[in-house]
Amino acid sequence: MAPHPFLSMRASYALPTDGSAELRSFTHGLMPLSVPAMLQRFAEDWQTRGVDAWNEVPNHWRPGSGEPVGWWKLPAYLGDAFVAPLLRAVAGACIMQPNAHWTVQCLLTAEELFTAKRKVVLPAGAFPSVGHSLARWRALLGLDLHEIPPLRAGFADRRALLEAIDDRTQLVVLSHVGFLTGEKLTDDFIQTVARKAHKQGALLVVDGYHGIGSAFAGVGALDVDVYLGGLLKEGSGSSGNGFVYVRPELSLTPRVTGWFGDAEPFAFRPEPAVHPEVRQRFLGGTTAIAPLYHAVEGVRLLLDAGIDAVSQDTLARTQYAIDRADEIGLTLRSPREAERRSALLVFEVQGADRAAAYLKRRGILVDSRQGRYLRLAPFVWNTAEEVDRCFAILGEGLAGRRYLKERPENPAGPVT
Repeated sequence: MAPHPFLSMRASYALPTDGSAELRSFTHGLMPLSVPAMLQRFAEDWQTRGVDAWNEVPNHWRPGSGEPVGWWKLPAYLGDAFVAPLLRAVAGACIMQPNAHWTVQCLLTAEELFTAKRKVVLPAGAFPSVGHSLARWRALLGLDLHEIPPLRAGFADRRALLEAIDDRTQLVVLSHVGFLTGEKLTDDFIQTVARKAHKQGALLVVDGYHGIGSAFAGVGALDVDVYLGGLLKEGSGSSGNGFVYVRPELSLTPRVTGWFGDAEPFAFRPEPAVHPEVRQRFLGGTTAIAPLYHAVEGVRLLLDAGIDAVSQDTLARTQYAIDRADEIGLTLRSPREAERRSALLVFEVQGADRAAAYLKRRGILVDSRQGRYLRLAPFVWNTAEEVDRCFAILGEGLAGRRYLKERPENPAGPVT
């Protein structure tokens, strides 16, 4: 089979040392080769500058730019320099976060949010960082949660989501990409939701954690109020590197905030002072700096390649994988249409955990959920040959159901 003309970015990442094919970008991206040097720079800055590093360190992220940077302002600096271009956002609207969970907690405690209305509309399949958080704040805030069940195929019920938005609605929360299906909500749909939500005086929040690498018009064009996510997955930023975008015209004052979010943190006044920058109010206590040193190395690679080029490449790779899956008779749970497809592909496989173990033993790294769904995502570091090998081996395992004899390596564990 002739090789597919995918983007050639493999040489920029540290590949598995045992020669395995890593197809789990939706769980944790491969490490960019520049990461060890960035971690070494953190150690050197800490050693040579000590406390003074909070005020100024060499600009390792944009060398030669002449832009001063210190640990204290690094979350906002990286938000402007790397996250904003990734989301097609304006400067001053994005900031790094420890994780998506923290961002949701901050948002739900904003004093402007639930003043008169309490209705929240969200899909029933929202990721726990969002869904569980809303459930746990329900009683304290008196929230009226309207969780919209998915369609029979598992996809978002777009009509029901729209119909649920009314004059009682204060918050609409969408998953840009469904983590159990890989379905990406289209730009048109998100824009339609934004118009209706804003007409009713409601805010639109989008969880975009699984959206990196997927084609979309950008947060400004979608008119979302808050877009949260992280760089752990296709962004290859590892853990501790979440982010949030807050629409510049929006005023939110989280009660759950910390001294890094204070307007005068070193005044040490008895009462907090609200920071004039809304995004800064989403910071908590002392920021973890080490993760920020390597946070954007993967984003840098994607930006250098071009976000549109990466998005088109993702579509080409997922289509290539779908074609191979069709050849061996797999049932696709993800959308086939390009406009609704993300980097994540989900297939229905009986004993999916055993299928994942069968593949792993043969050098193919994929993932399973609930013993029913096999998940994989060929990304910029994969080759067509790896995708071919994945489905050839899986086809052999499916023949005669041989894969069911495999014992999952970690049947009780969450990560595969």
